[in-house]
Amino acid sequence: MRVRSALRYALVIVVTAVLPLGLAVRPAQAQAPDFTTMAGRAVAKVMPGHALREQAARRLGSPLHKSQRVRLNTATFTGHGRVFVVARTVGAMREVTRAQAAPGTRVTAQPALRRPGAGTRRALVTSSADEWGPGLTTLSWSERPGVNYRIAVRGPVTQRDLVRLAQALPKDGTKVSKKVRSLVAGARPPVDPGVDGSGGVGVQGTGNKIVDGAGVASNDLSDEATLCNGCGYWSGNYAGMFQYLLYADGKMAYSSIDCQFGGQTASAAANWQAANGLAADGIAGPDTRGRMDNYLAEYGDGYVDYLGTSRILSFRRISDLYYYGGTQITYGYGGGRLPAC
Repeated sequence: MRVRSALRYALVIVVTAVLPLGLAVRPAQAQAPDFTTMAGRAVAKVMPGHALREQAARRLGSPLHKSQRVRLNTATFTGHGRVFVVARTVGAMREVTRAQAAPGTRVTAQPALRRPGAGTRRALVTSSADEWGPGLTTLSWSERPGVNYRIAVRGPVTQRDLVRLAQALPKDGTKVSKKVRSLVAGARPPVDPGVDGSGGVGVQGTGNKIVDGAGVASNDLSDEATLCNGCGYWSGNYAGMFQYLLYADGKMAYSSIDCQFGGQTASAAANWQAANGLAADGIAGPDTRGRMDNYLAEYGDGYVDYLGTSRILSFRRISDLYYYGGTQITYGYGGGRLPAC
């Protein structure tokens, strides 16, 4: 009898100890998957063979009201010669419509998307390809006022695959405030003031010796100065920015970035040019810079990412001027030096 009582007592202790552990596990199992997980599942279903490379969550300022903040989530995938990013912004951002597109945006199609829980949404397909060569193909849409999605691809992709991927993303039940909905409803189309006083859509120049950008990002480097070994601006943050882009595409080691366009940088530039079907002269002329800026993806509030084949670089455009790591990108070293330089 004493043995049986002891066994019953031990069993009560074991059950009492295990039960709270089981209860503690259930909330975690029921937790909704995060943005990257949802994006990854859709990618695996529609475009198998692509691996997650990077993910990020950032807070942006709203272009519609200075008191508002916007949440940006991105998930970047690679495979089959492609780099693509699935992005979502939540907050006071303009709706994705042709009328609200940034000046200089090239819209190539407006397909209809059947989205779970949101009905049929009208999307925009845009391209940053131009006279300098291929660029990013982007599908974007508004799930509802204040919730926007974007899928940007570097490499070959069909509109059908983009639409299928967009439709494979799960229902998005994200809520936004009445204030955000009001700001979105009253938003006016963006206006490009131009740069250097010359007007036009994203007009740039070398006069101020600062890398500047307005309008769409795919024209931000083509009109800047030529870089080469021995050229006038061979040493400075501008040369360092070019080295960073080579690094993002796997053509230059991070340890070699020194903000000086010497022989090693010229060799890396020639390798990049050859890989992109350009004349491999090691000089960063308009054709090279124009091809590079076609791979810049914009997210709002001046956030611009370079979709490199090896890694992603994040820049800021503040008052149409470029910054990286908090340092303004001038032709020289005004305001300090870029990280690694």
